[in-house]
Amino acid sequence: MSKSRVLHDKLSIDSGVILAYFLGEKLGELVKLEIFPPKDRTILCNRLCLSELFYVLCRRKGQAFARVSTEMFLKAQYASVTASDELDIAAGAYKCERAISLADCYVLGLAKLERAAALFARRERELEKEIEKKPLDVQVHFLEDYLK
Repeated sequence: MSKSRVLHDKLSIDSGVILAYFLGEKLGELVKLEIFPPKDRTILCNRLCLSELFYVLCRRKGQAFARVSTEMFLKAQYASVTASDELDIAAGAYKCERAISLADCYVLGLAKLERAAALFARRERELEKEIEKKPLDVQVHFLEDYLK
């Protein structure tokens, strides 16, 4: 991990972070070193993120792999999984104001509610475009930046 950048001690993670881990991507190695298992930081995840994790793994590796991986993630308790009416409203507020995916809005909403930073695996064009138009009210990290 780059010494010039430090991840926040509380992170709301996007499914891409978990996917990199389970799919054995280059970013997955960084996740193994810095994110899972959480050392000196709190890792947060929302329920929509879990659904997204399952369906992407299912499409790429089959339903059995997706089920085992998702269950393993939950049993390992790498992240505190959150669902609430308050989170639904916070995510909806981001979606109302921004042209970004609902899943990303949930990551941002959870970060805002928990005073955490949002962690995405890769820079996404629609998210960057929205940040350029108007800065977000939460700190955002992109895991790929830590490989540089």
